[in-house]
Amino acid sequence: HLSPPVQRAIDTAVAAVRNAGHDVVEWDTSDQVEGIEILLKMYFADGGKDIQTALNISGEPQLPGVFTGSKEDELSAYENWQLNIARTTYAIKYLAKWNKTSEITSTGCPVDGIISPVLALPAYPTGFMFSVGYTGICNLLQLSSVVLPVIQVDQNLDQITDEYRCIEVTNAFDQTAKDAYKGPETFTNIIVGLQVICRRLEDEKAIGMAMVLEHALQSYRSNS
Repeated sequence: HLSPPVQRAIDTAVAAVRNAGHDVVEWDTSDQVEGIEILLKMYFADGGKDIQTALNISGEPQLPGVFTGSKEDELSAYENWQLNIARTTYAIKYLAKWNKTSEITSTGCPVDGIISPVLALPAYPTGFMFSVGYTGICNLLQLSSVVLPVIQVDQNLDQITDEYRCIEVTNAFDQTAKDAYKGPETFTNIIVGLQVICRRLEDEKAIGMAMVLEHALQSYRSNS
């Protein structure tokens, strides 16, 4: 689920892109949790040793919410290989899903990219549990991604609604994000960004698509 300002950012971006004449279809996120679970196991694979070693050098404390893992999470060499196989299998399925979008676009071609949130909240509150639900797929699959500003939190437009209160949460991360958004007052003047995601090794394309979205937003605002 998304907090009201982030949902408004998505709605604004979609409206702007459609207004500019581009085709927009809904992206299937039903396999997102599977990918993030693989990624977290990779983050935790060393039992937190790498991060702790770095912290020991500086003497800095570990920030709350950081994904470091523990001794119980540490994987053997065999388990690591199995995890890499799972990652490769997931990448193949994700590519097939991307290519299959050719069946629902007006051009008959797969989608060029994905407009996605960066975080369910406009920004990270102090001490908030770090979330990789939206950006983590790019890390896992080495997808190209560009983040750009879209809207600013509005004290009137981004109030908590009954619809938001009744959103069904599906996991602990959802619940944490929902509980953290207590209204726009907490995020006064915060700029809400979105990311444009393209395929692996399509960095230039991602930059180009971000520029297209930026120009579409400018035109949409000027005509609204």
